[in-house]
Amino acid sequence: MNMKVVIIEDEEIAARHLRTMLKEIDPDIEIVATLDSIESSIHFFNNAPLINLVLVDIELGDGQSFEIFTRVNVEAPIIFTTAYQEHVLKAFKLNSIDYLLKPVNKDELTAAILKYRKVHVRPRQLFNEHDISSLGKRKAEGREGAFKTRYLAKNGTRLISIAQGDIAYFYTKDRLQYIKTKSNDDYVIDKRLDEIETEIDSQVFFRANRQFIINYENIEKVHTWFSGKLKVQVKPSSYEEIIVGRLKANDFKKWLGD
Repeated sequence: MNMKVVIIEDEEIAARHLRTMLKEIDPDIEIVATLDSIESSIHFFNNAPLINLVLVDIELGDGQSFEIFTRVNVEAPIIFTTAYQEHVLKAFKLNSIDYLLKPVNKDELTAAILKYRKVHVRPRQLFNEHDISSLGKRKAEGREGAFKTRYLAKNGTRLISIAQGDIAYFYTKDRLQYIKTKSNDDYVIDKRLDEIETEIDSQVFFRANRQFIINYENIEKVHTWFSGKLKVQVKPSSYEEIIVGRLKANDFKKWLGD
Protein backbone atom coordinates (compact mmCIF):
# COMPACT_ATOMS: atom_id res chain seq x y z
CA MET A 1 0.00 0.00 0.00
CA ASN A 2 1.40 3.41 -0.99
CA MET A 3 2.16 5.88 1.77
CA LYS A 4 -0.12 8.91 1.39
CA VAL A 5 1.59 12.18 2.34
CA VAL A 6 0.35 15.76 2.72
CA ILE A 7 2.78 18.70 2.59
CA ILE A 8 1.87 21.98 4.29
CA GLU A 9 4.37 24.63 3.17
CA ASP A 10 3.78 28.20 1.99
CA GLU A 11 7.13 28.61 0.20
CA GLU A 12 6.84 27.08 -3.25
CA ILE A 13 10.57 26.39 -3.57
CA ALA A 14 10.63 24.58 -0.22
CA ALA A 15 7.48 22.62 -1.12
CA ARG A 16 8.96 21.59 -4.46
CA HIS A 17 12.17 20.53 -2.72
CA LEU A 18 10.23 18.32 -0.31
CA ARG A 19 8.23 16.73 -3.13
CA THR A 20 11.41 15.96 -5.07
CA MET A 21 13.18 14.44 -2.06
CA LEU A 22 10.17 12.30 -1.11
CA LYS A 23 10.00 10.84 -4.61
CA GLU A 24 13.74 10.15 -4.55
CA ILE A 25 13.46 8.46 -1.17
CA ASP A 26 10.54 6.28 -2.27
CA PRO A 27 8.95 6.59 -5.73
CA ASP A 28 5.83 4.88 -4.39
CA ILE A 29 5.03 7.72 -1.96
CA GLU A 30 1.80 9.41 -3.01
CA ILE A 31 1.74 13.16 -2.35
CA VAL A 32 -1.99 13.68 -1.91
CA ALA A 33 -1.91 17.48 -1.51
CA THR A 34 0.41 20.46 -1.08
CA LEU A 35 -1.24 23.14 1.06
CA ASP A 36 0.00 26.64 1.83
CA SER A 37 -2.10 28.02 4.70
CA ILE A 38 -3.89 27.23 7.94
CA GLU A 39 -7.34 27.73 6.43
CA SER A 40 -6.74 25.56 3.36
CA SER A 41 -5.29 22.85 5.60
CA ILE A 42 -8.28 22.88 7.95
CA HIS A 43 -10.63 22.64 4.96
CA PHE A 44 -8.61 19.74 3.55
CA PHE A 45 -8.50 17.71 6.77
CA ASN A 46 -12.21 18.23 7.35
CA ASN A 47 -12.83 16.50 4.02
CA ALA A 48 -9.71 14.38 3.64
CA PRO A 49 -9.30 10.70 2.82
CA LEU A 50 -7.02 8.57 4.96
CA ILE A 51 -3.55 10.15 5.27
CA ASN A 52 -0.46 8.32 6.52
CA LEU A 53 1.92 11.22 7.17
CA VAL A 54 1.92 15.03 7.27
CA LEU A 55 4.97 17.24 6.63
CA VAL A 56 4.24 20.73 7.89
CA ASP A 57 6.15 23.98 8.19
CA ILE A 58 5.49 25.65 11.53
CA GLU A 59 5.59 29.24 10.26
CA LEU A 60 2.93 29.82 7.60
CA GLY A 61 1.81 33.07 6.01
CA ASP A 62 -1.40 33.19 8.09
CA GLY A 63 0.07 32.03 11.41
CA GLN A 64 1.69 29.06 13.09
CA SER A 65 0.56 25.66 11.85
CA PHE A 66 -0.07 24.46 15.43
CA GLU A 67 -3.45 26.18 15.04
CA ILE A 68 -4.46 23.60 12.45
CA PHE A 69 -4.26 20.81 14.99
CA THR A 70 -6.26 22.69 17.60
CA ARG A 71 -9.12 23.23 15.15
CA VAL A 72 -9.29 19.90 13.36
CA ASN A 73 -8.49 16.33 14.38
CA VAL A 74 -5.48 14.99 12.49
CA GLU A 75 -4.64 11.43 13.44
CA ALA A 76 -1.74 11.00 11.03
CA PRO A 77 1.81 11.32 12.40
CA ILE A 78 3.48 14.68 11.76
CA ILE A 79 6.98 15.74 10.72
CA PHE A 80 7.48 19.42 11.49
CA THR A 81 9.89 21.58 9.51
CA THR A 82 11.04 25.00 10.67
CA ALA A 83 13.87 27.49 10.57
CA TYR A 84 13.60 27.94 14.36
CA GLN A 85 14.40 25.58 17.23
CA GLU A 86 12.25 27.17 19.92
CA HIS A 87 9.10 25.31 18.85
CA VAL A 88 10.46 21.82 19.47
CA LEU A 89 8.71 21.14 22.79
CA LYS A 90 5.35 22.32 21.50
CA ALA A 91 5.77 20.19 18.39
CA PHE A 92 6.34 17.04 20.40
CA LYS A 93 3.20 17.55 22.44
CA LEU A 94 1.36 16.89 19.19
CA ASN A 95 1.45 13.66 17.19
CA SER A 96 4.94 14.46 15.97
CA ILE A 97 7.57 11.88 15.05
CA ASP A 98 10.33 14.30 14.05
CA TYR A 99 11.37 17.95 13.90
CA LEU A 100 13.59 19.00 10.98
CA LEU A 101 15.40 22.30 10.71
CA LYS A 102 15.21 24.10 7.36
CA PRO A 103 16.64 23.85 4.83
CA VAL A 104 15.69 20.19 5.12
CA ASN A 105 18.31 17.83 3.73
CA LYS A 106 17.65 14.46 2.18
CA ASP A 107 19.48 12.39 4.80
CA GLU A 108 17.44 13.85 7.65
CA LEU A 109 14.18 13.45 5.75
CA THR A 110 15.09 9.85 4.90
CA ALA A 111 15.77 9.12 8.58
CA ALA A 112 12.41 10.65 9.52
CA ILE A 113 10.56 8.53 6.94
CA LEU A 114 12.36 5.45 8.22
CA LYS A 115 11.38 6.35 11.78
CA TYR A 116 7.75 6.67 10.70
CA ARG A 117 7.85 3.27 9.02
CA LYS A 118 9.44 1.57 12.00
CA VAL A 119 6.86 2.94 14.41
CA HIS A 120 3.68 3.12 12.35
CA VAL A 121 3.92 0.45 9.64
CA ARG A 122 3.32 -3.19 10.40
CA PRO A 123 6.36 -5.45 9.80
CA ARG A 124 4.89 -7.09 6.70
CA GLN A 125 4.63 -3.64 5.09
CA LEU A 126 8.20 -2.66 5.84
CA PHE A 127 9.83 -4.92 3.30
CA ASN A 128 8.70 -5.16 -0.28
CA GLU A 129 10.22 -5.12 -3.72
CA HIS A 130 10.33 -1.33 -3.80
CA ASP A 131 11.38 -0.49 -0.24
CA ILE A 132 12.77 2.99 0.47
CA SER A 133 15.03 3.41 -2.52
CA SER A 134 17.75 5.55 -1.01
CA LEU A 135 17.96 3.21 1.96
CA GLY A 136 19.05 0.21 0.00
CA LYS A 137 16.01 -1.02 -1.98
CA ARG A 138 16.53 -4.40 -0.38
CA LYS A 139 14.08 -7.27 -0.23
CA ALA A 140 13.34 -9.28 2.86
CA GLU A 141 15.70 -12.23 2.62
CA GLY A 142 13.74 -15.39 3.20
CA ARG A 143 11.37 -14.06 5.83
CA GLU A 144 9.62 -10.81 6.75
CA GLY A 145 11.66 -8.69 9.11
CA ALA A 146 14.91 -10.42 8.06
CA PHE A 147 18.08 -8.54 8.92
CA LYS A 148 21.65 -8.69 7.69
CA THR A 149 23.88 -11.08 9.63
CA ARG A 150 27.29 -10.20 8.17
CA TYR A 151 29.05 -7.34 6.37
CA LEU A 152 31.85 -7.20 3.83
CA ALA A 153 34.51 -4.73 4.93
CA LYS A 154 38.02 -3.71 3.90
CA ASN A 155 41.38 -3.36 5.56
CA GLY A 156 43.70 -1.94 2.91
CA THR A 157 43.31 -4.29 -0.07
CA ARG A 158 42.04 -7.16 2.08
CA LEU A 159 38.31 -8.00 2.14
CA ILE A 160 36.89 -9.31 5.39
CA SER A 161 33.47 -10.76 6.20
CA ILE A 162 32.36 -9.64 9.66
CA ALA A 163 29.49 -11.33 11.48
CA GLN A 164 26.91 -9.15 13.19
CA GLY A 165 27.82 -10.72 16.52
CA ASP A 166 31.39 -9.41 16.21
CA ILE A 167 30.36 -5.78 15.61
CA ALA A 168 30.59 -3.36 18.54
CA TYR A 169 29.35 -0.38 16.53
CA PHE A 170 29.26 1.29 13.13
CA TYR A 171 30.59 4.83 12.83
CA THR A 172 31.53 7.58 10.40
CA LYS A 173 34.73 9.58 10.40
CA ASP A 174 36.19 11.90 7.77
CA ARG A 175 33.44 10.96 5.28
CA LEU A 176 34.15 7.23 5.55
CA GLN A 177 32.07 4.54 7.24
CA TYR A 178 33.64 2.01 9.59
CA ILE A 179 32.92 -1.10 11.60
CA LYS A 180 34.47 -1.27 15.05
CA THR A 181 34.72 -4.91 16.09
CA LYS A 182 34.48 -6.20 19.63
CA SER A 183 38.17 -7.05 19.38
CA ASN A 184 38.90 -3.33 18.76
CA ASP A 185 39.68 -3.55 15.04
CA ASP A 186 38.49 -0.91 12.53
CA TYR A 187 37.37 -1.77 9.01
CA VAL A 188 36.07 0.44 6.21
CA ILE A 189 32.63 -0.44 4.86
CA ASP A 190 31.09 0.75 1.58
CA LYS A 191 27.67 1.53 3.05
CA ARG A 192 26.22 4.66 4.55
CA LEU A 193 24.80 4.49 8.06
CA ASP A 194 21.34 5.36 6.72
CA GLU A 195 21.39 2.15 4.69
CA ILE A 196 22.91 0.07 7.47
CA GLU A 197 20.16 1.26 9.81
CA THR A 198 17.54 -0.47 7.63
CA GLU A 199 19.40 -3.79 7.63
CA ILE A 200 20.39 -4.36 11.24
CA ASP A 201 18.48 -6.09 14.02
CA SER A 202 16.83 -3.18 15.84
CA GLN A 203 16.70 -5.23 19.03
CA VAL A 204 20.50 -5.33 19.02
CA PHE A 205 21.55 -2.04 17.41
CA PHE A 206 20.44 1.57 17.90
CA ARG A 207 21.16 4.63 15.74
CA ALA A 208 22.47 6.94 18.46
CA ASN A 209 23.15 9.91 16.16
CA ARG A 210 24.46 10.69 12.68
CA GLN A 211 27.89 9.24 13.49
CA PHE A 212 27.15 6.04 15.44
CA ILE A 213 25.02 2.88 15.38
CA ILE A 214 25.79 1.03 18.60
CA ASN A 215 25.41 -2.55 19.81
CA TYR A 216 23.46 -3.05 23.05
CA GLU A 217 26.05 -5.54 24.30
CA ASN A 218 28.85 -2.99 24.00
CA ILE A 219 27.28 -0.22 26.05
CA GLU A 220 29.19 0.21 29.31
CA LYS A 221 27.49 3.25 30.84
CA VAL A 222 24.84 5.83 30.02
CA HIS A 223 25.01 9.26 31.64
CA THR A 224 22.43 12.03 31.71
CA TRP A 225 23.84 15.02 29.85
CA PHE A 226 23.02 18.66 29.19
CA SER A 227 19.60 19.78 27.90
CA GLY A 228 18.00 16.35 28.17
CA LYS A 229 20.71 14.60 26.16
CA LEU A 230 22.44 11.33 27.05
CA LYS A 231 26.12 10.41 26.84
CA VAL A 232 26.85 6.79 26.03
CA GLN A 233 30.11 5.06 26.94
CA VAL A 234 30.93 2.04 24.80
CA LYS A 235 33.62 -0.61 24.64
CA PRO A 236 35.92 -0.51 22.78
CA SER A 237 35.97 3.22 23.38
CA SER A 238 34.88 5.50 20.52
CA TYR A 239 37.03 8.15 18.86
CA GLU A 240 34.62 10.84 20.08
CA GLU A 241 31.86 11.10 22.66
CA ILE A 242 28.59 9.46 21.66
CA ILE A 243 25.75 11.85 22.48
CA VAL A 244 22.12 10.88 22.04
CA GLY A 245 20.16 14.05 21.32
CA ARG A 246 17.18 15.20 23.33
CA LEU A 247 14.73 14.19 20.61
CA LYS A 248 16.04 10.61 20.56
CA ALA A 249 16.66 10.20 24.27
CA ASN A 250 13.24 8.75 25.12
CA ASP A 251 13.40 6.26 22.25
CA PHE A 252 16.85 5.23 23.40
CA LYS A 253 15.73 4.70 26.99
CA LYS A 254 12.77 2.62 25.80
CA TRP A 255 15.13 0.57 23.62
CA LEU A 256 17.44 -0.07 26.59
CA GLY A 257 14.50 -1.41 28.56
CA ASP A 258 12.89 -3.41 25.73
